[in-house]
Amino acid sequence: MVPGALPGRAEGVALKKALLALVVLLVVAFCSVPLPARHASTKLPPGVHGEGALLAGAAQVRIKLGDHPVLAGYAGSRRAREVQSPVYARALALEAGGSRAYIASIDTLLIPPGFSIPGCGFLAATHTHSGPGGLWDSFAAGFAGAGRFDQEQFEAVRSALQQAIDEAGKALAPATLLIAGDEWRQGPSRPRSEGPIDTGFLAFRLQGAQKPIATVIDFAMHPTSAPRDVLSADWPGVAASKFDEPLLVLQGAGGNATFDRALNTDQLGTQVAQKAQQLLVKPAASQASLAMDCAQRVVDLPAPQANRHVPWIFRRAFANLLALGFAPQAVETHLALGPITLMGIPGEPVGELGLRARPRVLVSLSNGYMGYVETEDRWNKSLGESGRTDFGPTLARALDLAP
Repeated sequence: MVPGALPGRAEGVALKKALLALVVLLVVAFCSVPLPARHASTKLPPGVHGEGALLAGAAQVRIKLGDHPVLAGYAGSRRAREVQSPVYARALALEAGGSRAYIASIDTLLIPPGFSIPGCGFLAATHTHSGPGGLWDSFAAGFAGAGRFDQEQFEAVRSALQQAIDEAGKALAPATLLIAGDEWRQGPSRPRSEGPIDTGFLAFRLQGAQKPIATVIDFAMHPTSAPRDVLSADWPGVAASKFDEPLLVLQGAGGNATFDRALNTDQLGTQVAQKAQQLLVKPAASQASLAMDCAQRVVDLPAPQANRHVPWIFRRAFANLLALGFAPQAVETHLALGPITLMGIPGEPVGELGLRARPRVLVSLSNGYMGYVETEDRWNKSLGESGRTDFGPTLARALDLAP
């Protein structure tokens, strides 16, 4: 026996036990103690105000992807077996009285960190669940539905967005704003959980001297009709294909809005396009000169909170994981164009919150993402979309969607 061997082994065993005890202590703490609050300093572009003759310019740029791109929309890692329809980045530049704002959209699931527009305005996802993924540099976000991060695909999408914005800004020309809206109760949108859906349908067009410059639709209906294993812009892409000018599809308060399962992707998109075209034949308002205001505010989010579908013993750990994954703040955007005001929410509010927000028109999935937004009452009862929320019952209040 070598002298001192046994004491050395004993010391090693003691060290392993101490390390194990420390690990257990940390795990217990993570599962039982809230993480300290984080603070972020979000810098926002200045708001804009302009009044006078309206100028508008628009562009759409196809996103150049490989034959089997990474997809976003469902949990796990997926690549497309084929390209069913092209996907685009679209941008609309608006100017009045020397002030400019932008509305832009991307045929994808969510707007990831690192994507933005110049100045004030909206950058929104059409929310297709069969669109290009790989845009979030996060393993957790990728596995949860955003798709495994792909640097080349990230750059392709961002490049198309930047090109669309640049071309829209260079194409500014005199325009007339045509506005039409309707309560589309007989449309293809359907509730998928407790609570009403918002069936409001807003369409507005920027009409040039000879032809339309761009058309914008705001309507709440989840684009989940395309197959899960193909690249597709879903029904927003079909609707866009029915217009000669760029069509920007914005999601309304669609957190609890699905579609009529008797209809396929082509039928859904065609119905939406026809509705907009019919309404714009006789618009409710027409303005070649107007007041335009755009402003953004930083929203301090409530602490992440596991919903009641998570077993109580895991709720603190789940909430702490959410706290690590989400930023502590979000950005809310208000854009007023003459008589209409668009309110951008970086999440998916349910229909009742869209109804409460009126006459403001909600633009979901705008300038980021922080999950679903359910009413406080349904969250407390574990109803509606509460099982998909991450910030507890007071999120709607923080976003100025509830009293």
